[in-house]
Amino acid sequence: MTLSRPTLAAKEARGRLLAMLVVAFVTAALAVVTGVSPAAASDRTSNGPAPTDPATCEALASLALPVVTAIYAELVTTGTAEEEADLPVFCRVALTVEPSINIQVWLPTDTYNGRFQAVGGGGWAGVISYPAMATALREGYATASTDTGHVETGDVGGSFALSAPGQLNWQLIEDFASRSLFEMTEKAQTLVEKFYGEPAEYSYWNGCSTGGRQGLMQAQRFPDAYDGILAAAPAINWDRFIPAELWPQVVAQQELGGPIAPCKLDLATQAAVAECDPLDGVVDGVLEDPRQCDFDAGTLVGHETECGVFTEADARVVNATWEGARATDGSRLWYGPAPGAPLEALAGPEPFSISEQYLRYWVEQDPNFDWRTLDYAGFKEKFRDSQRLFNDVIGTDDPDLSEFRNSGGKLLMWHGWNDQLIFPAGTVDYYERVLEANGGSENVLSFARLFMAPGVEHCAGGVGPNQFDMFDWLVAWVERGAAPERITATLATEEGQVVRTRPLCLYPAAAVYNGEGNPDDAASFSCEPAQGDPS
Repeated sequence: MTLSRPTLAAKEARGRLLAMLVVAFVTAALAVVTGVSPAAASDRTSNGPAPTDPATCEALASLALPVVTAIYAELVTTGTAEEEADLPVFCRVALTVEPSINIQVWLPTDTYNGRFQAVGGGGWAGVISYPAMATALREGYATASTDTGHVETGDVGGSFALSAPGQLNWQLIEDFASRSLFEMTEKAQTLVEKFYGEPAEYSYWNGCSTGGRQGLMQAQRFPDAYDGILAAAPAINWDRFIPAELWPQVVAQQELGGPIAPCKLDLATQAAVAECDPLDGVVDGVLEDPRQCDFDAGTLVGHETECGVFTEADARVVNATWEGARATDGSRLWYGPAPGAPLEALAGPEPFSISEQYLRYWVEQDPNFDWRTLDYAGFKEKFRDSQRLFNDVIGTDDPDLSEFRNSGGKLLMWHGWNDQLIFPAGTVDYYERVLEANGGSENVLSFARLFMAPGVEHCAGGVGPNQFDMFDWLVAWVERGAAPERITATLATEEGQVVRTRPLCLYPAAAVYNGEGNPDDAASFSCEPAQGDPS
């Protein structure tokens, strides 16, 4: 296989395209955790500028927009669209940007709140995020989503990147990575201005996972596009964390000849939590800062389980999974899941599909490649290949956010410590580099903030308090200057009964119990500086 890169001419053409988009501008599946809101963002639901006659919806189909090959507009009055119900009346615009980027823009009529909210995708993002659009629409936002230039293809979702064996489709790769986002933003904001007679008063990005990465891509390369960006569990560091997701499988293959038994993974997680849980002052099954936990799975060797005796080889697999991908000399390649996170998603019987597809279609560029042929040296080679090929295309890890700061934008990031797919230490790593590149915390906190959510899994759920509304906090920060310092999260039963509240603390602080109050009440905790080291 030959490792190919875009030609210099192709790079220059893409640079010209990006420049044109910036001049023209006058962002699985979205997963937003909802629950406790900041103090009354009542102005969000007030009527914004009066829209023009809704009959003009159909007229949007006659607009001549750059690089748009098809456009369709219709007024939706049925309350239902794309299997989403209880929708207000809105103008739906569907358009295609060459070569194959599909975009939908939904424009509410009499419920419009004067704001635009673009929503992100998940995974390979080969679909329009209709549920997230519906949520935004019901709240009065004009909204938009894109399939990023390719159609979801299930078990081979990453195959769009390969034109033929050994030949990468750089057009579709860059459409997925960035161009589709810039096109969607520019086209949607143009349609908002045409339909309502003036631009949106505020523009927001809202995304988790791939959607979180998409938001940060906008902040890094299209910094004037949004007033506020919510980037949750962001799939940044793509060229490293995606191959690192396959590391537990490679280790198990080398040490055991196949996957480790799931019940042994559960045993190790439970044991780690049991040992480290008291470190935050409360035994509640949640690690406030898992970086403090240095549990060694080797202490479990000889333990009887329902799937056999826990062996030294099992311990090596579990410890290596927590430690993250390593080179043959023991140096770190990337991070692993935190102790307390479910391990089966990455270390279970089958590899995570996205990481396996990525290695096959993107890195090895061979649809028939079998990851099981990799030893530790081979894994390191493919990891480095991934960095060399894709970091500048989709790494989305540029810490210089000075242009976004200078534009007046606000960036709110959060990540669950129990994320079983995207390693939270990678987000911490990025934010630490943002602090370093942008003048330290005093400067950065004026425009970018990170919150870590103990016990919360990928974008939602988990054993920790997992209900909170970060998007409302972003709106409050952008529109009223109410920068979040401490956010209350709740844990509720399936019936909706709140059983615990806990503060989410502004990084690098973590919640510490005061030793006296109700341990299920957020008021019994203070946010104190954490001592964990993600390296």
